[in-house]
Amino acid sequence: MTSHDYQRLSSELLARRRPTGDWNGLLASSAISTATAAIALYELDHVRHAQPIAAACQWLADTQLDNGAWGDTPESPPNLTASLLAGAALMRTKTNPAAADKAQKYLTTILGDFSPAAIRAAILKKYGKDLTFAVPILALCTATGLLNDCDYPWQKMPQLPFELTLLPRACYRFLNLRVVSYALPALMAIGIAQATQARPGLVISFRRRLIPAVLRRLIPLQPLSGGFLEAAPLTAFCVICLAAANHRDHQVAREGERFLLTTVRPDGSWPIDTSLAQWCTSLAAKAVAPVLSDAERNTLAELIRKRQFDDVHPFTGALPGGWAWTYQSGAVPDADDSSAALIALHALQPDQPTPAVAKGCAWLMQLQNRDGGIPTFCRGWGKLPFDRSCPDISAHAFHALDLWRDTLPPHLSRQVERSQQRILDFLANNQQPDGSFLPLWFGEQLSPNGQAPVYGAAVVLENTPGLTEPWRLRARDYLLAAQLPSGGWGADARKDAPARFLFTARAVAALAVCPGQEVDKAIQRGLDFLRTAPPNLDDLPPEPIGLYFSELWYSEQLYPHIFLTRAFLAASQRQNQAIG
Repeated sequence: MTSHDYQRLSSELLARRRPTGDWNGLLASSAISTATAAIALYELDHVRHAQPIAAACQWLADTQLDNGAWGDTPESPPNLTASLLAGAALMRTKTNPAAADKAQKYLTTILGDFSPAAIRAAILKKYGKDLTFAVPILALCTATGLLNDCDYPWQKMPQLPFELTLLPRACYRFLNLRVVSYALPALMAIGIAQATQARPGLVISFRRRLIPAVLRRLIPLQPLSGGFLEAAPLTAFCVICLAAANHRDHQVAREGERFLLTTVRPDGSWPIDTSLAQWCTSLAAKAVAPVLSDAERNTLAELIRKRQFDDVHPFTGALPGGWAWTYQSGAVPDADDSSAALIALHALQPDQPTPAVAKGCAWLMQLQNRDGGIPTFCRGWGKLPFDRSCPDISAHAFHALDLWRDTLPPHLSRQVERSQQRILDFLANNQQPDGSFLPLWFGEQLSPNGQAPVYGAAVVLENTPGLTEPWRLRARDYLLAAQLPSGGWGADARKDAPARFLFTARAVAALAVCPGQEVDKAIQRGLDFLRTAPPNLDDLPPEPIGLYFSELWYSEQLYPHIFLTRAFLAASQRQNQAIG
């Protein structure tokens, strides 16, 4: 029965391939993206862009919750950031006074009052030391007039040292710049606006003289698509700040404008990023590899190899050998997508340790932090939530390295062994008292703290098969104890946690590599729950699952298809091994 489920699901997943042979899903539309893009177009030229601005604001009005708020997606609970930015867009553009009024009433309720001081305090409190999120939001609110309570409101927020970006990249860490390399465009644009709009003085005069040089430095950081990170919010923040600095006609502003106009959806909205095409392709390839022909495997493997960065990354300075979440020009390499690509290549061509594989393994290892864990983008920073070592990405990297270790050149194989041991030590030292692990990029928007320890435990278990370390047994026991009466899993061990198909699929795939009769029973109950999904998985209500650390939730249409296919494949393989 399980094999039949897998055959059906894998056939449906294969049917979703593009003519190019890969997969490209559909990210949920985002209130934050839509609001920031609408404001950027308004600040550039509200007359010329009247149509997309009106369509964006109509989408915001249509997705506004009854209480006047917004969540990150139409399926998300309300939060301060999405509501503030969406409200700012409606107030600035004056396209829907009724929706703008409802938004202001909601914000007044949660802030105590809708004064500039209250807005500043709330944003700074929400994001703490992480200026990567706080300052762009404050900059947008200042540009739209929400914070204009003095002659120089741009000086009433943390000042970003944009002039330091003229120094060599290697200096950033030692200067304690609280920004990773891919966020440099925002640092530059916001700093330029702050200097332009600041009270005149000797220091400001010096900073203003550096603006032309910083603008020249900004140009080569912009990708061919015009979109920084392929993300509408980051691109829009840069455009808004350049407009505030009277640089509307600058090349970067115009290219950002082009990106926003070419990525808007027919309904007037924008997603949080252009796509997760490479991430989805890697995950899907692993899930359907057993049913592909040799020719299909070879073609797909070659496509993945071509998407590997084969030179120093022009925007971040990352060494060659990694993969990004999409193949578009604005993406940057990261550990999770690189691990997924290496695992997919092994599923497709396990007997072909190509140079791309060796480069990928070496790239992952050079990212390893001193604590033994693997971060997302940058080794050694650890100053921002998304750059710390984390269990889920570390375990994913462990598995990628483990699959290829014995096929690599001897010197590289020895390095992998040492790296793997350090990862295992990191995992042992970072397990939660209840046996779970906290994932970095995936959470649950309805959990009290936004976290999803079930997902973290599942990812660690699935990517460390065959090990008998005590911490791994505790993670298995945590998953068994967290299973709900329905057979599904929620984000954590709470018995009133809502069951999720994505979490259940990850838990089933993880337990499938664990021994024990009790595990068999849990897997069967989990599969029975997954079988309650509608025949067409597109009919499943969206389950936004990331990014918990910034309350930036999104859903991806392909996730149910990929994760459920993988769960039934893992269960089927377990059954076949038992029979064998």
